[in-house]
Amino acid sequence: MRIALINPCSHLQLQTHRHGVGHLGLGYVAACLLKNGHDVCIIDAKNEKLDPDAVVGRIREFAPALVGATAMTHEICHVGDLLAKVKQALPTCITVVGGPHTTALPEHTLQEFPDIDVAVCGEGEYTACELAEAISANCARGSWASIQGIAFRDSDGVRMTQTRPPIDNLDDLPFPAWELFPRDVLMPIFSGRGCPFRCAFCQRVLGDRIRLRSVDSVIAELDARETRIDRHTFWFSDEVFGTNRKWTRQLLERLIRRNERLGRVWHWKANSRTNLADEELYRLMHRAGCRQLDFGIESGCLEILDRIHKNITLETAREAIRCARRASIKTNAFFIIGHPGENWRTALKTVRFARRLGADDIAVGVMVPYPGTEVWEMARRGEWGYKLLTRDWSVYDKYFGQAIELRDLSSRQLELLQVLTYVWFYAGTGRFRRLAAFLWQFRCEARHMLDQLISLPNRRQLKDDASGTHPAPNRQPIDGVQPA
Repeated sequence: MRIALINPCSHLQLQTHRHGVGHLGLGYVAACLLKNGHDVCIIDAKNEKLDPDAVVGRIREFAPALVGATAMTHEICHVGDLLAKVKQALPTCITVVGGPHTTALPEHTLQEFPDIDVAVCGEGEYTACELAEAISANCARGSWASIQGIAFRDSDGVRMTQTRPPIDNLDDLPFPAWELFPRDVLMPIFSGRGCPFRCAFCQRVLGDRIRLRSVDSVIAELDARETRIDRHTFWFSDEVFGTNRKWTRQLLERLIRRNERLGRVWHWKANSRTNLADEELYRLMHRAGCRQLDFGIESGCLEILDRIHKNITLETAREAIRCARRASIKTNAFFIIGHPGENWRTALKTVRFARRLGADDIAVGVMVPYPGTEVWEMARRGEWGYKLLTRDWSVYDKYFGQAIELRDLSSRQLELLQVLTYVWFYAGTGRFRRLAAFLWQFRCEARHMLDQLISLPNRRQLKDDASGTHPAPNRQPIDGVQPA
């Protein structure tokens, strides 16, 4: 059976997961479908910068029986509209969406977007294969109830099946089908899935239990990449790399031996936590090829860090950056403006701390109340000064997002503090050349940011039916949260 998978496009590129990076989840799903004998194509609209008409044109030419897409919350409206156009072009195809948003709100997604037939929850590899087999065998929709981890619509309405348990043995999965992506994208790699930490703003789509691949499997994947696509850089996109010290050392030692055997060092980066900092381990990571570590610092206020269950201190953050620098590893620090109970005092602590921390780069987002998170529940109940402004998912975005505000900080002020953190970080540390390069790289976004800051205050009067994505009648309330 022919199956098309879509990585949807986005308009902004400030978040590194949006542009220049291949979608690892789609890569795994495609590989499993190929292994089961299906004819698969990936349309990477995000990295090829394809508009919806171009995507539909490719799908019409490929003529698949199943069209799948992935969507974060801010992408779900775009994906819903895109799949509506796909249905017009190919009325008999089955449309499927997976990703963080459908994992959090599977049944509601189908109620809100009538052209989506199936919503996938959690890991999608085995789910996609079982669904594809059912469709290719022309099984009645009622029989889909035996497929774990989906919501689907049939003649009786929307139905939810049993939860699919996490995949315990990740070594059983085939390596991602990177050959189906544009050649110039960065190709991430999972050494494990899951995160045991409880940050209030995180969806933890892959679960709260870490499942590690074997070291042999990770090395074999790197060997396969070199043989098949001749790539020598990668990114460990685990939510937290290095939690199991024994396993991590085994992997690093194997990487070092591999580099020595090949006569060159493969460069890579990873996500980590400051409370896992270990200078000796960092030095070993550098020998193994690590050149950058990304840390979620989130706030420069200890009171806020405790409130969001970050379980780190400001000194822990400083020491992690120092350890990485001594090991010749660059660092990128992530911050959020708009935590529970945030005010000017706590936010300005973050602005100042970001500059003083000593990281090489930063990424600053405005808080987004993603469905399924503790912050989402706080916002729905109006706790910690939160006010949920809208349920237009297209504005549930870390950059220029307009979904939330606080009693002491309007959404406009949150954006102002976001911009101030960037400017104060680069200008305050004398890195004017780096600031200029940053602004040039993201010049379209910078113009949009300037427009956001100087436009009239009444731009905050958000209306779902004015968003241009979905007409008001399709909007359904979520447990008492009405459309804005």
